[in-house]
Amino acid sequence: MAIVINYAVAAGLGWSLAGGFEAMKMAVDQPWFYTTVIMGAGFLFLFNMIAYCTREMGVTIASLSAKLSLIIPSTAFMLLDPNDNLSLGKVVAFSLAIAAIVLTSMKEEKAKEVKWWLLAVPAIIFFGSGGIDFVFGIYSEAPPLMFTSVPFTVAFLMGICIRVFPSQRHAMNLKDMLGGVALGLINFGSLYYLLGAYENAGVDKSAVIPSLNIGVIIFSSVAAIILFHEKPSVKTKLGLALGLISISIFLFVAA
Repeated sequence: MAIVINYAVAAGLGWSLAGGFEAMKMAVDQPWFYTTVIMGAGFLFLFNMIAYCTREMGVTIASLSAKLSLIIPSTAFMLLDPNDNLSLGKVVAFSLAIAAIVLTSMKEEKAKEVKWWLLAVPAIIFFGSGGIDFVFGIYSEAPPLMFTSVPFTVAFLMGICIRVFPSQRHAMNLKDMLGGVALGLINFGSLYYLLGAYENAGVDKSAVIPSLNIGVIIFSSVAAIILFHEKPSVKTKLGLALGLISISIFLFVAA
């Protein structure tokens, strides 16, 4: 229920800032409208895939599938965007980013027996997450408030429809409401500023997602150390160091 509330809050905030019903009517006529509708369905589907993958295959595989999806938008922009280009510096930074993600995401987990057909789940997460990030980059010039509000609205409506089925109904509690509101505000901000990063960061689009993903890892790791007194392993420290080097190279060669 917190996830449904999260999408409602994100959509409500976006439309309020965009101009309300007038913005909704304008959004329907935009060339990117139907693309964002599909993205909204993808939001809810991918979230459930990540949850399912975590339960059946472990946190490590789910996390790596989502984070390594940066390969898709970065490679696509280097190959397709005339303003972007492939260089030795980017290859080095890209390789360090992947190594940093693997090192910081690998956790000690008990091995699970996995049925062969379950291997499709991390593949879906990988391509789905990478595809959504790529689409955001393509439409980075779109009005950000409207563009981000449409998929959140679709995800919310789909979440409500799913709750029609008795097996999917859950009682609402204060924890769900507070968690949903907090997550909705953060979720909206993350996509709104992702568009801003693509358009105004002053670096090539191929460098945006790797830099953001590594930045998230570094921030969350430092927060865990400060707030929860977590002691990072040597592997994690090495991953964070490689991540910092990767971001530095990206900002230097892609600016």
